[in-house]
Amino acid sequence: MAATAGQEQKVGVEPVSTGPARPDAATPVAADLRQLRYFLAVSEELHFGRAAERLHIAQPPLSQAIKKLEQALGVTLFKRTSRVVKPTEAGVALAGRAREVIAAFDIAIAEARRAGGIPSTLGIGCTPGLPVERLLLFLTALRERDPHCEAEVSHLLALEQIPLLHRGELDFGIFYDAEEYVGLERRPLFRGEPLVAVLPTAHPLAALDVIRPDDLRDEVLVMFERSLNPALHDRLLAHFTEVGYRFRGMTRGGERSFREMSVAVAGGRGVGFSTASPREADEASTIVVRRRLDPAVTMPRTVLAWVSQPQRQPEAVLASLRGLAQDLYEGLGQGTNTPAARRDDT
Repeated sequence: MAATAGQEQKVGVEPVSTGPARPDAATPVAADLRQLRYFLAVSEELHFGRAAERLHIAQPPLSQAIKKLEQALGVTLFKRTSRVVKPTEAGVALAGRAREVIAAFDIAIAEARRAGGIPSTLGIGCTPGLPVERLLLFLTALRERDPHCEAEVSHLLALEQIPLLHRGELDFGIFYDAEEYVGLERRPLFRGEPLVAVLPTAHPLAALDVIRPDDLRDEVLVMFERSLNPALHDRLLAHFTEVGYRFRGMTRGGERSFREMSVAVAGGRGVGFSTASPREADEASTIVVRRRLDPAVTMPRTVLAWVSQPQRQPEAVLASLRGLAQDLYEGLGQGTNTPAARRDDT
């Protein structure tokens, strides 16, 4: 029995199709960019419902657009069952070329708008842990290099940024360089910031100016959940162990902001670590204190990342961003000369 429109929207698949009629080879193909964008959304999500949500449209118009594209091409692009959607051989072939066509079109539009003096908007993801002063330094440098460029910043964890970069929903990402990322070009942006211990104001260790490994052996470490960024989580723990820090236990907290970390620490859950900016530290100074670590523990360097293939930005924009990243990286943190910092700057 054929699925109704309501059933189709619920399961996110199309009824089984016998395939479109094959047109004559000389017949011009009527396909537009909207159909190609819809097709790519389905080919990447492999689910009509999720693709419709991503495109912010209802599922029936999306289904009709795909059918019309198949009819225009004379080929079946997806194998549809009641449970799964898979691209056919023709669908796989079209996906690669469609990405190139859309990328070229987007680049042409961006270059035309820039040439006409119309501001271009870049969608930029930024890890919540980056001190706000560093983000503002980047945005200021970006505007100085290109007064016609406007940035829309979304505060997202690295694992949240990666799929958005690949789908073109973000143009650039800013996050800590903790592992290799397939299909992304990365450039160092900021050197690794030294971490500081975060303690309740009434904690006995708050009386110290410097916190050392022996001071923390009986403390519980407050740290973000590993699933949020396994590579960064493991790298930081390994770094703590490498320089001699041990803890009585570990608990979850402070995933997205210094405020979350401060609340967890002030509530007695344990001792935290942060790269909080001076402004954020001042705001929380009534409930927590920050103390320098000896030996130092340093975050990985921060990188600027974007999709390497296909390039969704004009080469002039990418060249400018590469130069901006190099200038910021070489001009910031040169006084940081600890062994940990030198290691993370490679």
